[in-house]
Amino acid sequence: MVLGGGALRHKTTGEARFVLGQVDLDAAAPQAQEAEISFLAHGITPHPTRRREIVMFEKHGPGCCVFDLEAAQVVRSVACAPHRQFYGHGAYSPDGSLLYCTETDLRDGRRGYITVRDGKTFETLGDFPSHGLAPHDCQFAADATTLVVANGGSGAGRDEDPPGVAFVDVRDGKLLDSLPMPSAHINAGHLDLTAAGDLAVVSAPRDGYDPTRACGGVSVRAAGAALSTIVEPEDVTTKLVGETLSVAIHPGTRVAGATTPLGNFVTFWSLDTGALVGQLRVPNPRGIVLSLCGEEFLINFGGPPRVARVHADTLRPVDAPGNQRGYLSMVSGSHIYVDDASAIAAE
Repeated sequence: MVLGGGALRHKTTGEARFVLGQVDLDAAAPQAQEAEISFLAHGITPHPTRRREIVMFEKHGPGCCVFDLEAAQVVRSVACAPHRQFYGHGAYSPDGSLLYCTETDLRDGRRGYITVRDGKTFETLGDFPSHGLAPHDCQFAADATTLVVANGGSGAGRDEDPPGVAFVDVRDGKLLDSLPMPSAHINAGHLDLTAAGDLAVVSAPRDGYDPTRACGGVSVRAAGAALSTIVEPEDVTTKLVGETLSVAIHPGTRVAGATTPLGNFVTFWSLDTGALVGQLRVPNPRGIVLSLCGEEFLINFGGPPRVARVHADTLRPVDAPGNQRGYLSMVSGSHIYVDDASAIAAE
């Protein structure tokens, strides 16, 4: 099952409403479904053991809720402090006992914090610094104690609080390591990492640049190597206009796929060399994720929004009925996620 946030507008009244869009690609004839929520969901964090439960986050705002996929409804709203905003993403501890949320302090220039909540009651237990400004994406490293955080950082021309990736020990909130962005004109947006410690980061132009004309980009780091922003081939990297939005690593082929909506481009890069290994011209691509079987990239694109399957080995669309055009998804937001529909139903 493919999931993601969507914003719909009534054709007659123009009234906007927000939904969780869902489509089961394993069905004989995949059909999009929707469920009402109160904000545009950006990041979605599945519970690691309660398969029917997900947490959704607003990108910049007070919205956060717990959603029951089997009941198809919101079962709890989660509030941040009045002077805080959720900033788009969260991560459960591997055992599901704690939920870590990226937040910013509105009183302190978007200073970043990771708020720690009980994984069952969602009561706030404490927080620690994200070690930067405007923290957005976060994921656990394989050691289960290091949270890897993308800090969007300060605007163009400012040396203090630059964008970068922070490695934080969740046991005491201390900074273990930090990786500044190799290029001074991009931020640190979304990230993906492998169990071996390989890292891919996708970026938007830093605040102060024209977000519709300046280029974002893709940065990769094989485990133990330096983080490097890809600059070649120039005829491709100069087309990565605006935000490069979503990223997914295929560990088997050691390839990172990334979407650039304004450039109408999906690109695939070697983690080891930074070489371009594939590209697809796709209208307004947004979310990219690996299928549960690990054999395909799934890409959400276009309007009305659709999702399509791409072979992870050939990086070409899967030859299946309806796939060339894509399956309606209702997911107009930034990201898509996958969950096992049969496991949810059996829970």
